Amino acid sequence: MSWLGSVVAPIRMTEISVTQDAPPVVAIIDSDPVAREGLRGLLRGVGVDVATFDSAESYLLAADDQNFACLIVDLLLPGMSGLDFLRRLRSAGNDIPLVLLTDEADVPTAVAAMREGATDFIEKPYINVAVLKQVQKLLRGKSAPARA
Repeated sequence: MSWLGSVVAPIRMTEISVTQDAPPVVAIIDSDPVAREGLRGLLRGVGVDVATFDSAESYLLAADDQNFACLIVDLLLPGMSGLDFLRRLRSAGNDIPLVLLTDEADVPTAVAAMREGATDFIEKPYINVAVLKQVQKLLRGKSAPARA
């Protein structure tokens, strides 16, 4: 069984519901197509709409007029890294919730990510329930998606 199929506890769709008519949209930015599609399937399975991007640059080019509730971003992206992307968003005044994912976590990087305004820092291979709980926390109580 792959790490994407290792949900520890079932998550009911109602646990990630929000108070708006349209489902929340989460953007996933990861250069690995298997990881992107795995996260897409995981979140769609609990009623969360998902948009995927293979780089920070592709997100920046495409996301101007889209509203996202939160971003899930791989730290090691080609071109602009996840941490550099986070810094760019924050310096532009964009406070959209952002969860960083990484294959290789170290304390200085995790501290830098949190200081830059990351909502969370999750190490791969992550347990699906950790991602679902973080998205649930970010979407709970949102009346409208943040502007990307």
